[in-house]
Amino acid sequence: MRRKAVTIKEVAKLAGVSTTTVSYVINKTGFLTEQTRAKVLKVINELGYRPNIVARSLRSRKTGTVGLIVCDLRNPFFSEVLQGIETYLGEKKYSLIVTNTDYDNDKEKESIDMFYNKQVDGIIIVPGENTNKHVKFLTERNIPVVLLDKKIQNLNVDAVLVNNIEGSRKLTEHLIGLGHKRIGIITGSLNSTTGKERLEGYLKALRAHSIPEDNDLIKVGDFKKESGYLLALELISLILPPTVIFACNNLLGLGVMQALKEKEIRVPEEIGLVMFDELPWFSYVSPSLTGVAQPSFQLGETAGRLLFEQMRKRRRRPKEVVLDVQLKIRESAGEAFNVKVSPSEKEKEAKNKAEGR
Repeated sequence: MRRKAVTIKEVAKLAGVSTTTVSYVINKTGFLTEQTRAKVLKVINELGYRPNIVARSLRSRKTGTVGLIVCDLRNPFFSEVLQGIETYLGEKKYSLIVTNTDYDNDKEKESIDMFYNKQVDGIIIVPGENTNKHVKFLTERNIPVVLLDKKIQNLNVDAVLVNNIEGSRKLTEHLIGLGHKRIGIITGSLNSTTGKERLEGYLKALRAHSIPEDNDLIKVGDFKKESGYLLALELISLILPPTVIFACNNLLGLGVMQALKEKEIRVPEEIGLVMFDELPWFSYVSPSLTGVAQPSFQLGETAGRLLFEQMRKRRRRPKEVVLDVQLKIRESAGEAFNVKVSPSEKEKEAKNKAEGR
């Protein structure tokens, strides 16, 4: 026979206190002596009392859950971001539900509808390209929202970002300092602030050193490995290929590495490689990779804090937090060398020699 659940009234009766006092102990609120708290907790443990979470949420109109919408969970950068969010909100007794959109606008809308119907207390979003109306839907209904990693223009909501322009500028300046002038860049969509700002930092550094902008060296795709691979092939097939390639995230960088390996191009002897990212394995591959380290855990932690402030109604004015990044110089980009012709041109030269031309 199933045992009947212990009620809050039974706890109160055995502890010799009111149900309100028991509620204060459970929710860690109210002004109670340590002696009273200890007495109530002892009875709770003895009886095995478990609060009815559903009933509590109906009374308080709070579910104790938060939604997180990520555009690409395959990207290891977001793993540490997720840890930061979970750590902060977990300490505040919130549970996290995570969905992945894979940059799909329809999936993003489905996630937002699902979280709205589940009545989560707040939502953190890594936005895609068409997130504006989705976020507007939430803000019009007074649902706490924080944007992470990317912001949406003309939408006044909390956002936690990194200094993309400065990080990209510093990395490009470093390459220019090594003598590189033909710097290829592969970035994601310019409809996202991340793609746009990282390209902006690159161009800013070129202009500061009077290096002309070369559209052949600027490749725009999405922030996926496949894009990095295909666009790298375009760069290295140029008659005058770049002396170094700047990949604007780690997935693009993996695609570039695949293309260079496939074409048997040595890094950094023939073409250098740098990334706007920093992952543990960057230090252990050979050559070790130069990159821009983002405070990913801190990004997540800050997003959790901003959302918590909203959920507790501690402030109303939206806040934008921009975190600094750090340049990590390693072995994958050395001093510039004389520009070599592309692999296809090498093949032509070899063929001409063989035919005695």
